[in-house]
Order: sequence, then C-alpha cells, then structure tokens
Amino acid sequence: MAANAQRCARAVIEYDGTAFAGSQVQPDARTVQGELEEALNRLIGERTRVRLAGRTDAGVHAIGQVATFCLPRRRGADEGWPQLQRRLNAVLPPDLAVRSLRAASAGFDPRRDARWRVYRYRIRMNGAKRPIDRHRTLEIDDRLDVAAMRAAAERMVGERDFASLGSHEHGSTVRHLAEVRVTRRGDLVEVRVTANAFLRRMVRSIVALLLAAGRGRLAPDQVERLLAGAGRALDGRAAPAKGLTLERVVYRSATKRDTDAAAPDGGADPGTGKPESAST
Repeated sequence: MAANAQRCARAVIEYDGTAFAGSQVQPDARTVQGELEEALNRLIGERTRVRLAGRTDAGVHAIGQVATFCLPRRRGADEGWPQLQRRLNAVLPPDLAVRSLRAASAGFDPRRDARWRVYRYRIRMNGAKRPIDRHRTLEIDDRLDVAAMRAAAERMVGERDFASLGSHEHGSTVRHLAEVRVTRRGDLVEVRVTANAFLRRMVRSIVALLLAAGRGRLAPDQVERLLAGAGRALDGRAAPAKGLTLERVVYRSATKRDTDAAAPDGGADPGTGKPESAST
C-alpha cells in the first residue's frame, strides 16, 4: 500500500515479561510483538507489522518499550489516537498495555533512531521478601557490598568491545556504555544501565559481574581484565531475567515530545546531563 494511504503510530508500551518468550515474534511462542500484532489484526481486520525499539529476552519486563506500526487510512479515518489506544488496551492481555500512542514522524524507526536505552535491575538482599514484587525483583539471601559493586561499575563505563558480556547476530560488538549506577534503599539494590545499544544478555551479564563483586567473589580491579578477555566473563553467567526492566528509550530529537521517557526518578538524559521528567 502506498505510504500516503497509511497513518503510522508511535507507542510506548509496558509489559510484565513473566509469561512472554521475549519481545520479538517467534513461531509457536507467546511474544510481545505477536500479541500486539494479533490485537491490531482483531481491530482492523488485516495483518499489521509492529516494529520495536529493541529486543527483550524471555522474562524481561518493560515500562518504556517503543513500538511503531502503520494503519490503512480507510480504517477508522476519523478515530483519534486516544480512542485507538483505549480500543487496543481493551483487547490486549492483562500483562501488556499501551501507555501512550501518537502519530509517528515520517520515516521514524524505533530501533535505528534510538540514541540511548535505559534498563534497571532490582535486587532485594538479606533474605527480605516482597511477594508483590516477586516477578520483577531478584531476591537473594546474601548481604551485598554495595561500595564494591559501585567500584566495579565504574570500571565498565565507556566505549569498548563488550563481546565478553554478550552476543550479536550481525555486526560489531562495540557499544558505548554511558552509565552503570548502583543505588541502595534499605534491602533494595538497583542497578541502572544506559548505553547506545546492548548485546544479547549484556545487561544481565553486567549485573552478574556486580553481584560477584558485591558477594566478595570478584575484586573490582579484575573487571577490566574480564572485559578484555577473549572468552565470556564468568563463563557466560547472567543474572536471572525477572529482575530486569527496560525503562526508557531516548531519541535524537532535542524536544521532550520526541523523547519517550518512563523513569520514575526523573533521571538525566545521558549525553546532555539535563534532568528530564517522565513524558508518559
């Protein structure tokens, strides 16, 4: 169909990844992309391709994943984006929702146009239990040395080849890791990681290194040697998926309208250092 016969949408979506086999469509598996495409098919009566800003693995959650799709104008030409958002959420399963929906600019590509991706990993230590958070937080019995974790985190930041922490089906494994921040509130430890892009399992591999440092099994000054190694760090071990959430995707436009943010703490936009509030 000609481009002028379509209208394209840009959505910020949230999902509990517990029951998903990942975000990207797979044969004979329940995925975020598959559920979105099926919901759109139910609403407009034809297959619609959804593109996502990034792939999340099975069990990983999101509050700020970005998706785009195009609809034929002949379907619901008078329907506004808020109405379509409500209709979509009415047919989507309870573990997936559209947080915002608006027109996409011409040629918008949620993956290629992204400037930064922001993930957060949650760890509850000292044997503390919070049943309401059990699907999105890793609960451990250990008491972590947060200072050691921060020291290890500082040695990861920068642009380098991160092949020791993840894989990529095509192209380079060089990434710009802009931030690895470790914070603590009581028994809750959070790791916030920001990069221009991530390799598969990269964030969870970073967390595995930080957990090893926090448990006293890895000296912070060993991190750079592991990152430079030829093989996978810690024999490829990665933290469990349940603690990981994709929080935000930041785009190149300087306007707040074109920055899809979902950070509850009003964090800084990497690269500018300027604080921004959530826009969704």
